[in-house]
Amino acid sequence: MAKKRKNDTSLDPFATSIGSSSLDELLEQASAGDVIKMPAPSDPNRQITLVCKVIPHAEIETSTKVYAKNRRVQILLNEKSVADILPAISEDGRNQHPALCWDKGDETLVLAGSRRRMACILGNADYMVLSSTDFTEQDAKILAISSDQYIAPSLWELGQAYQQTKDELVEQGKKGSYREVAAIEGVSHTAIADAIKAYEKLPAAVLSLYPTANHVGREVAKKLIAAKERDEHAFNQLVNQLTDDISLDEITGDDKRAMAITKLLTTEPQSTQRREALLENDYISVQRNLKSGDVSIKIDNKVMTDKRLEQLTKLLNAFN
Repeated sequence: MAKKRKNDTSLDPFATSIGSSSLDELLEQASAGDVIKMPAPSDPNRQITLVCKVIPHAEIETSTKVYAKNRRVQILLNEKSVADILPAISEDGRNQHPALCWDKGDETLVLAGSRRRMACILGNADYMVLSSTDFTEQDAKILAISSDQYIAPSLWELGQAYQQTKDELVEQGKKGSYREVAAIEGVSHTAIADAIKAYEKLPAAVLSLYPTANHVGREVAKKLIAAKERDEHAFNQLVNQLTDDISLDEITGDDKRAMAITKLLTTEPQSTQRREALLENDYISVQRNLKSGDVSIKIDNKVMTDKRLEQLTKLLNAFN
């Protein structure tokens, strides 16, 4: 087997020089039973002792689980999202580059290598890992973020992670504003806002329609959110219909399929397109059908007090 086949991701963030080799090279050379040492991600002066072991395919799902703060949402991983490494792992019968795991009590938590884990599960392959009891919570957080550098998590997945950061700030007594989160995450506050909005407003079922979650970028997410807010009931019905629509699988090419899904979910119904907005603000929408002249009023229940409802009812009762 050629050495540089895509089995599989290298952990560039840990290419720290150790003697004449880098840690990444040590990981590539590791084999079952080996014991190696690496500097702790949170403190390079502290050493972590790792034991290399191979977890049989049948035991992967029961004996390991992914660290809770890993930014890659496991339910969104599928054959498409691990397609770059799945063929080689399936052929080799295991991943050649070990994942990093934390033996925490009775649990084996995957800190770096959740895509490899899924590829081994899907490819009927064994899972090679380097595990240690020496990791700390801070080490785990750093590994969970840096292991995403090979293929970045989707906008939706980042939104979930940013929301966790926001919640932690609020627990500390801070506002948890987008700018505060941005200062910690090292990205713009607008990127934080777009990601959190995507996570808050788009259910996982929508992401599951796409070949991979990464097909839902910022612009696509904005279109989907607008369509959902325009008519949430109709949007959800459409999502359910597309879930069972096998005709989408007949579209050749992931990008074309993703574009088709976005178009189906975001195209306004003809009846909606022929409406004139008479009043639009954060709480009230008044529209008139240009064909029939019918007027529809939508009022957010946040501003619909009992007194206002009584006044509106009296006004409508006076119509004849």
